[in-house]
Amino acid sequence: MENNILMENQPINEAPKRPQFITVLCILSFVGCGLAFIGAIWGYFSIKASAVVLENMGSAEGDAFGMMSGMQETMLKAVENAVPNLIIGLVCSLLCLYGALQMWKLKKVGFFVYCVGEITPAIAGFFLGGGGLIGGTGAVIGLLFAMVWIVLYAVNLKHMTN
Repeated sequence: MENNILMENQPINEAPKRPQFITVLCILSFVGCGLAFIGAIWGYFSIKASAVVLENMGSAEGDAFGMMSGMQETMLKAVENAVPNLIIGLVCSLLCLYGALQMWKLKKVGFFVYCVGEITPAIAGFFLGGGGLIGGTGAVIGLLFAMVWIVLYAVNLKHMTN
């Protein structure tokens, strides 16, 4: 009889409770995805506006150690790749959002989608940024931030289901 009383008080088929750490990570990811989406659009329009500056850089005198020509090459590459960078930024921010939503629901597949959305922009930034000092540094910093978030989510994979 006592066993029946204890069994009646226990919830049946209760959904697993989301750990607070995953909740915080997901909320921060939602905010970050929104900022990345806006940043991709902002970057597209700002690089288009920088095309005017690029044209004026060619007439600058006193190019110390060839720095102006190096910056000019990097900016030219950025202007040429503005549309691919925009598309990659928008798609990857949406992938991260979808992945974070799935992890919010404690679905493990969200982690893998999120990883693709985090790593792709850093790799694409290196190749589309011309691979110079600015492009390479930006790619490395972006990859480091992505790896931190991936590790933080990976620590919590044990709470997620297939």
